[in-house]
Amino acid sequence: MAKEHTHHRRQKALNMLLQGISPSAVVSQMSEQESISRRQAQRYVREGYKQMRLDIESCGVDRASQVSKLVNILETTISLALQHKQCAAAVSAAKELRELLGLAA
Repeated sequence: MAKEHTHHRRQKALNMLLQGISPSAVVSQMSEQESISRRQAQRYVREGYKQMRLDIESCGVDRASQVSKLVNILETTISLALQHKQCAAAVSAAKELRELLGLAA
C-alpha cells in the first residue's frame, strides 16, 4: 500500500510540474491534498524534476530550451515565495535551481 501511495504521489507531482504549476504551488497542493508534510511534498517535487530531466535526456528534447524554461519557473517561484513570506518554499526552489544549474557543492 505504501508503494502505491509513493508512486501515486510521485506521478501527481510530475504531472503538476508538467502542467506548468510552480514548484511551491505543487508543494502546497500536494501537502494539502495528500495530507503529507511540506517536506515530504518537496521530496516528491524534487523527484518529479529528476524524472523530467531523465525523460528529456532520453528523448532528445532541446535541453538548453527546457533548462531555460525551468530556470525561469524556479526564479519566479523564489520571487513569489519571498513576496508571500514563504521562506522555506524560496529556499527549496533555490536549492532546485542550484541543482539544475550544477552549482551544488
